Amino acid sequence: MNAALRTHFGVEHHHHERGHHERGHHERGQSSLVEITLTLLILGLVMVFLFSSVESAERSVATTKLRITNLDEARTLMAVLTKDIRTATRLTAGTPPFVAATDRELTFYANLDNATGGPRQVRIYIDATSEIVASVTAPDAASVAPDYTYTGTARLRYVGRYLVNSVAQPVFEYFDGAGTQLTTPLSNADRLAVASVKITLIVRSKSTLSHGNITLVDQVRLPNVEYQSAG
Repeated sequence: MNAALRTHFGVEHHHHERGHHERGHHERGQSSLVEITLTLLILGLVMVFLFSSVESAERSVATTKLRITNLDEARTLMAVLTKDIRTATRLTAGTPPFVAATDRELTFYANLDNATGGPRQVRIYIDATSEIVASVTAPDAASVAPDYTYTGTARLRYVGRYLVNSVAQPVFEYFDGAGTQLTTPLSNADRLAVASVKITLIVRSKSTLSHGNITLVDQVRLPNVEYQSAG
């Protein structure tokens, strides 16, 4: 009887320990699975954050490069335009240096590359692709100063691109000697009165990135015209 009881209790105790051991393994397995899942979730969130940070940094670098490109283009445009317009001159005293002058285009006589022959006729305009173009025409060989004529083929010169001035943002504005702005298109009397030209360039390269516009403003006096007026 005692032996049987001991055997019974021993078997029961063994079953109890084995059940407890199996439950421990099962619980540890469940804990390990939860821990792995949480670890993978955290790693996923970290990777998303890292990728987002890298993408944001790359976009910032690309945007900075675009702004530098715009600034360089605007500076080049301004340098060429101011240099050309500063050479404006009258063919003779009492005549206007400008043949035509509007918000986005101007044609004038210029002491530009004219070591031989008379002043060139220069036309600066914005074409349909928002590029600034200059056409330069030399006086006809048979024409005589100061009655030069310009019927030959113009030499086209690409000035720059990316100009985004709207209709309400004139590229060219004109002022007389007193600093009064003249209304465009200029009349013959106003073309005779021009003493300086204000240039406003709003430049933005084509891109899907948001990088804003670059705006440069300069006002060019006409030293040749001033000298001829004083004379």
